[in-house]
Amino acid sequence: MPPLTPHQPPARAVIFDMDGVLVDGEPLHFAAARDVLAGFGAELTWETYTAWIGETFDTIWPDIQRRFALPVDRGEYERAFGPRVQEQYERHAVAMPGAHDLLGRLRDAGVPLGLATSTKRPRVDIALARLDLARFLTVTVSGDEVSRGKPDPEIYLTAAGRQGVAPDRCLVLEDSPAGVASARAAGMRAIGVRINGGSGRPLDGPDRIIESLADFDLGWVETPQHEGAQAHV
Repeated sequence: MPPLTPHQPPARAVIFDMDGVLVDGEPLHFAAARDVLAGFGAELTWETYTAWIGETFDTIWPDIQRRFALPVDRGEYERAFGPRVQEQYERHAVAMPGAHDLLGRLRDAGVPLGLATSTKRPRVDIALARLDLARFLTVTVSGDEVSRGKPDPEIYLTAAGRQGVAPDRCLVLEDSPAGVASARAAGMRAIGVRINGGSGRPLDGPDRIIESLADFDLGWVETPQHEGAQAHV
């Protein structure tokens, strides 16, 4: 496979989005939102939901009100949604195909691995523990730990800072337009992930799009073996 960015050295760290990349979380959010909205007399379709993937709730809530004119305020909706989506994660969270294999290959190659997700910390911890993913990650940043969500670069810059790696040496795996935009605004390289077709929304701006985590090329990242080979050139 050709180099990811021919005029740049390989990345030194990889930062993953969670839902849609490592965890099949979007169906969980959809099921919770569908059930909560049904309780308020509204019908949510998957097609409508996909427009919200990767967005913060500050962006999503005005669209919910525009579409459904709910008889409740944001606080009441969130109080209903939080326990419902947490239950979904506790009962139904599954890893994306190839997630454990890719994380294991990168970890064994000595690549620092991070997570930067808009999902709130309690659900992040549930998913990582349930699916045995936490052991691969040296840094995790959740949506409630930053003041500005994707597409703002804050969450990825925070993850890079905690890893101690310059943003331009970080490689991000993302499945949403907002996530790709966030990574690019942070000055990072980005891989668009379209497992099983992804959300179906166009991904603008990634350096590469892959259809499977198995398509990730270790040549895109700097490993101790790579450094050792360079030292002997």
